[in-house]
Amino acid sequence: MYNSLPNEQNEDFWFSSSKRVLFLLKDQNQQGMEKWDEDIREWLIDTVNDKTESQLKIKEANRNLSPRFIRNLAYLLWGLSKADKDNPWWYDEVIKHFDEVKDFFNTQPFAIVECKKQPGGGKLEDKKLKQHLADYGDLLIREIEILSPTMIVCAGGPIYDFAINKLYPQEELITIEGLQEMRLHTPTGTLIFFSYHPSDRKTSRNFYDNGVMYHYREFLKYQSKMKQ
Repeated sequence: MYNSLPNEQNEDFWFSSSKRVLFLLKDQNQQGMEKWDEDIREWLIDTVNDKTESQLKIKEANRNLSPRFIRNLAYLLWGLSKADKDNPWWYDEVIKHFDEVKDFFNTQPFAIVECKKQPGGGKLEDKKLKQHLADYGDLLIREIEILSPTMIVCAGGPIYDFAINKLYPQEELITIEGLQEMRLHTPTGTLIFFSYHPSDRKTSRNFYDNGVMYHYREFLKYQSKMKQ
């Protein structure tokens, strides 16, 4: 995702970071019958391609974390980036640092990849998503290989199933006892998480504390024990 940093600096920052968070989403939610190509990398920045006041307002709202969808992503990016065995970063603590979270979201490199490239609407049937993953999964895998994330957050069951079955050899993935919705790729240390979709009707607290962050905190405990 483009942000307030120059693109080259942002890219260097990404590849030098030990925590590279990738959100695997479904498709673009576009209203109306006419669909258009949108470069989601520009969600946080104003560009010469923004032709209307409405487009500029949407991006300003994104930078301010106004949409719940964006806010859920920002909280999760903060938690995965900041939590360690001594600092679990529960939801109540995160929202107390809202301004810091907002600044972090607008300056910290992270990646979003839509698994179905054609824009859609407010809902996407699992059957259609699975068909797209079957038809174009090789290209999606290559896209992920280029990004080389260390944390992959999968928004929904079909995407999570694809990630744990297609991205890495099965013998290189381990499941930690009690954490069925997370896999660890041992050669690279990459974590793959099942997640609710950030637009899910669940509360932001539920989305954050009872989903990915629960598994990540448990992983940190497991990691700490293994080092003892």
